[in-house]
Amino acid sequence: MKFIRTSLLALAVCALALSLGLRTAAAKADVVELYANAVISADTDMLEKVLAPNYWHVAANGHIQDKEHFIESIKNKQLVINHLTLTNLRRSMIGGCTLMTGNGILRGKATPALPEGLMRYSIVIAKNGDTEQVVLFQATPVVPSTDCKDGNCAIR
Repeated sequence: MKFIRTSLLALAVCALALSLGLRTAAAKADVVELYANAVISADTDMLEKVLAPNYWHVAANGHIQDKEHFIESIKNKQLVINHLTLTNLRRSMIGGCTLMTGNGILRGKATPALPEGLMRYSIVIAKNGDTEQVVLFQATPVVPSTDCKDGNCAIR
């Protein structure tokens, strides 16, 4: 009987430790969520943190910017993103990097003008020391269809 009580106590302690560990892991902010929120709110301080030094931004209009020019365009309001959703994200590990693809809605203004609506996103995340940073963000305008929900979107 004592063995059963000891085993149950040990199991309860392990379950508690595991649930606390999972809560701590879940509380850690996702770098993609931080990125999206920073772009929408024009939080350039957060962008400095979440973007890798060798970051590339490929906008839906085909305009390509490095980290410095991307942040500068947000500061100067040459790029204003009002809405950015990222859905159906699929992750694939490649060495020390994570490649994500998904789709979502983009609304904003830029020079040159941005297409708005349904987009296909490609995002690359890399470890930089102990932190994860966004190395690449690419938005491609796509045609809405039933297949597009599964990632088979036709490019506009």
